[in-house]
Amino acid sequence: MDTQSRYFPYEMSIVINGLYDTIEALGLSLDSSNSARGTLIVSDMEKTVKMRIAVQFDITKNQTQVAVFPEDVSADSTRVWGLIILDELAGRMKRLNQLRRSEEKNEN
Repeated sequence: MDTQSRYFPYEMSIVINGLYDTIEALGLSLDSSNSARGTLIVSDMEKTVKMRIAVQFDITKNQTQVAVFPEDVSADSTRVWGLIILDELAGRMKRLNQLRRSEEKNEN
């Protein structure tokens, strides 16, 4: 099974909210979601590619891991979509971090 994953230095709930925005921005379909367990099932609009996104907080690293798995083991397209999802999410998390820093500076 081909999996892509990345760690983000944020709480799990923040990363999941970023994922919802990422999925919408990329025009993907959220087929099902269990935020408490950190599992999302996503497909492209044509329903030809289906992926499972697992989100979990790693206490030892104090970071949240996001991993993209193919639902169909023969689906090579998940490899491409996985990278796109993780890159878009990383960009969103970076912008969030910049916004937080800006707000902190304005408060001081």
